[in-house]
Amino acid sequence: MATEFQYEKFFGLDDEQLKCPHAAFDEVRSECPVSRSDALGFWVVADHEHAQKVFKDASVFSTKKMLGEQVSDEWQRMVDMAAQRPGAKDELGEDYGTSDRKVLLFADPPEHGRHRRLIMGALTPNALKSWAPRIEETADIFVDGIAAGEEVEFVDGFANQYTMTVIADILGFPRDMVPQMLDWTEGFNSMVGNPDQTDEQIEALVDTRYGFDAYCNRQIDDREANPTEDLISRIVKLNAASETPLSRDDLFQVLQLTMVGGSETSATALSKMIEFLGRNPEMWAELKAETDRIPQFMEEMLRMYSPVQGSFRAVTEDIELGGQQLKAGDMLWVGMGTSNRDPKVFDDPDRMDIDRKQLAANHVAFGGGPHVCPGTSLTRMELRMVLEKIITRFSGVELVDQDPAAKKSFNFYGPAALPVRFVD
Repeated sequence: MATEFQYEKFFGLDDEQLKCPHAAFDEVRSECPVSRSDALGFWVVADHEHAQKVFKDASVFSTKKMLGEQVSDEWQRMVDMAAQRPGAKDELGEDYGTSDRKVLLFADPPEHGRHRRLIMGALTPNALKSWAPRIEETADIFVDGIAAGEEVEFVDGFANQYTMTVIADILGFPRDMVPQMLDWTEGFNSMVGNPDQTDEQIEALVDTRYGFDAYCNRQIDDREANPTEDLISRIVKLNAASETPLSRDDLFQVLQLTMVGGSETSATALSKMIEFLGRNPEMWAELKAETDRIPQFMEEMLRMYSPVQGSFRAVTEDIELGGQQLKAGDMLWVGMGTSNRDPKVFDDPDRMDIDRKQLAANHVAFGGGPHVCPGTSLTRMELRMVLEKIITRFSGVELVDQDPAAKKSFNFYGPAALPVRFVD
């Protein structure tokens, strides 16, 4: 007899469960932290202990299909179709479309370590320090554009625009490319956590794939001829000096992951923070009185409302996990959001407490093990800067919609739209 789990509705994109996803895992986390859903066809890891075990063992738990089997297959079909376009090989080279683009979070050791050294070599503390004034200027521009009392659609009208502008500056893309970058990101993310794409939708995404690749190809060519201090130049220079440089296709994927990962998760987190402050004006007042507590507020929000709820892993060998026998070839989904609500690690986990000890070290909002997000310092910087300016400038925020719909994804967690009014 098959067992039914509450979380199956979450993966089925049930509107109410998407608004409060962690609740779907409460019972299974305590009773059966590693469970298999026959209806879904994969295992689910729902607690902190076993999530960390999976994160730390990247050889047994492969990330090559971390978006799920169906999405991975459709993603490859999109790449293949882009490479078959007339003139594609002439413009982007004969090798275009031949790489499987398994880089960074889609790569396993030892290749992953090589990719990570490349991106971390570009995202150095000195590089972040050099970009900080520009990020602060960007935060000023966006906050100055808010008029008290006027309705603002915060997700698309502020958060997405702000975080993508930061990424554009860091990559070295002109700011007038931000609308195009947002369109590309929406296209790439449309199947993440929402795998039921039609053939027509997949075909439409070929334009997204090719347009991004062609633009990045020109940018890489330009940086090779005219190096600067932006992130593309740093990556291109480090890659050229590598003993085993990445192919051009793989560089496209690195830049795509930088664009999408550096904007979407930050914007989602920022939107959820503003939604929370709209529901909890006393927290706004507390942070306004003590702005040095904003970073701790951010960490607690990342724990309670993880912008990325989880990711898939492919089991590479038979192994026991949480009292369950997993077999090579099985897929499992590692819950980051539910792990961050584990009462064995976080006392009274459903309560906001910005005074928790070692919070940043314990939550897994950015993943864990060798695949922990390489852009965490940048994310924290851009969020802190803009939150400080918003909270300092205004006395609060009012939610126009008291029950906003959640993003239609079991991967990204946050409001799909958030109309608000900031108060003087």
